[in-house]
Amino acid sequence: MLIRRTRSATGGRYHRRIDERHDELRRVRRILTADADREPDAALALLGDKRFHFSPSGASFLMYGVCGRSWIAFGPPVGPTAERYELLADFCASARRAGRRPAVYHVGDSLLPELRRLGLAVHPVGESASVPLADFALSGPERGALRRNWRRLARRADLSFAVLPGVGLLDELRPVSDAWLAGRPDMSFSLGGFVPAYLAGLPVAVLRQRDRVVAFAALLPTPRRWGVDLLRYHPDAPPTVMDHLLVEVLHAARERGLASVELGLAPLSGLTGADPLCRLGRGVYTHGERFYRFRGLRRFKAKFAPTWSPRHLAAPRGWQLPLVLAQVGRLSSRPLG
Repeated sequence: MLIRRTRSATGGRYHRRIDERHDELRRVRRILTADADREPDAALALLGDKRFHFSPSGASFLMYGVCGRSWIAFGPPVGPTAERYELLADFCASARRAGRRPAVYHVGDSLLPELRRLGLAVHPVGESASVPLADFALSGPERGALRRNWRRLARRADLSFAVLPGVGLLDELRPVSDAWLAGRPDMSFSLGGFVPAYLAGLPVAVLRQRDRVVAFAALLPTPRRWGVDLLRYHPDAPPTVMDHLLVEVLHAARERGLASVELGLAPLSGLTGADPLCRLGRGVYTHGERFYRFRGLRRFKAKFAPTWSPRHLAAPRGWQLPLVLAQVGRLSSRPLG
């Protein structure tokens, strides 16, 4: 993809022209709408923090971030399956022509043959949680704690739940998000942040207490599934509010005839390999709780008795794999805006 750029007056950096950026986002929206089988987090393309690599036909795209000398695509290609390998190959070739290192982050097992065919090494980075809705129920011992937490708040007359267009909620959601962040930077790249233009285009699940929003979750919709993104609550919210909110999201999705709700990644969970990088990942998962709630996040999602599926990073072989993994962390912690 050829991108026209203009030189900034400060620092010699290059930026896309605004009109070209808007044209790219229009193309991305058309492709997202046309791809009924897309992953829910393909909607993160609209967050505003990524670049795009389009197929020659213009019917599919990869989103990617740049960190150091790496181009790191997030998720599988969006668009027709028949274009998948060609798009990945062109992305890798374009990166190498530019003197950059190609990588692809957060992909499932189905894409691994194409990535290995392109000469990339593949490494697990965690497990993604999906809750099938056909037989979802709060009965049974595996969801006992979830059932009790949901019922505790379901009895309260001062709480109400709804799924509403985000465009009309931004002023109500911002105080909740600001209190939840408490001065910390917002997330980016692999998770959504509080970006008004992004949230305005999504449905949002809200929990109100006496007409004040105390918790919300942005929903990433596809024709068959919802993804959950930007899950936030106010410190004044009742205890177990997140359990209650997500159970209500599952009920609402089932009422709409959807197949599943995706709860997202549990980083570094499920690493079973004997190679040094897997051993390091297991050590961080076990002992790194004070830096990031790896085990806590896994336990929270496990309460919903989801189906777990592995997610992977693909990058050039050797020492470049751990480097790219560190760069993914840097991209995900960059402040938005």
